[in-house]
Amino acid sequence: MRANPSIEHLLDQAQADRRCAIGATSADRRALASRVHGGSIVTPYRGLYARRDYWDALNPIDRTLHTVRALALQHPAWVFAGLTAACIHSYDHSWSLHGDGVISIASPRPNQPGDERRLHRIYIRDFGGIRVNGLLVTDPIRTLLDCGGEYSFVEALPLFDSAARQGVQIGKVNILCNTLGLDSGNIRLLCAHASALSDNGGESTIRALIISNGFLPPEVQRPFANPNNPNAPYRADLTWRLPGDRIIVAEYDGMAKYVAQEGMKRHTIQAAVQAERARETNLMAQGVSLIIRLDFDDIVNPERLIGKLTAAGIPRASRPFVL
Repeated sequence: MRANPSIEHLLDQAQADRRCAIGATSADRRALASRVHGGSIVTPYRGLYARRDYWDALNPIDRTLHTVRALALQHPAWVFAGLTAACIHSYDHSWSLHGDGVISIASPRPNQPGDERRLHRIYIRDFGGIRVNGLLVTDPIRTLLDCGGEYSFVEALPLFDSAARQGVQIGKVNILCNTLGLDSGNIRLLCAHASALSDNGGESTIRALIISNGFLPPEVQRPFANPNNPNAPYRADLTWRLPGDRIIVAEYDGMAKYVAQEGMKRHTIQAAVQAERARETNLMAQGVSLIIRLDFDDIVNPERLIGKLTAAGIPRASRPFVL
């Protein structure tokens, strides 16, 4: 297709602004639509465009943010809500929650027949937003309430942990839930188990799976002495103190976080392996009975996780639940 300087400039400017392009004129929209038909451009939302190769290189959260930044220019009064707001607040969550490309906004009315199919209106009667990075968004408490009401305990705990790390007072989510008279089962559990100590979304998801499958909740990021550097203690991802002076530690990801990085030099990997072995030796010297290695496969296949915990003797504290 013949180059169109005006369209190329429009797309270049959008990429520089980290947003989708908007067809400002009917001629622009026709030219963009023609390129969508030709396959070189995608349209993730009605009236919004991006180069296919650029779009394909973005992760789902960045795709959401690109869409949101463009929509904010078109609809400056929109207050983004739900998972869309969680992206703007930079709360950890699984990319799989973005499979449908939906954009959520706060609204006093439900979806209308003329709405774009990927627009999701979350009913909020009084939805004054706050500005985060120039975007209007529901405040942290309301954002967590909406996400906790829409997603399962396992899906939502990373959001709550991440918000807690940012200093959000998680207990206020439960208060708002009760004030609004909403179903509080999942919210109550999320508030009870949220931890600002959790390092990342993967660790939060593993912990959520442990709890939801009825196992005794572990202590998060328990410190252990580091004889090589007393000012920088070791921190075990998950720890159980069991009867008989048994201490069991579970480490999420382990060496995978080192060896999975392309281009890492062999001596760097070897140094990381040696450091990990030294860490294990020191933990065992401080009374740790067993170290369980967990990774992403244990999230994808929870039965594998359950098998590891059962074999290690982690007791069940409750029945498994699904919320």
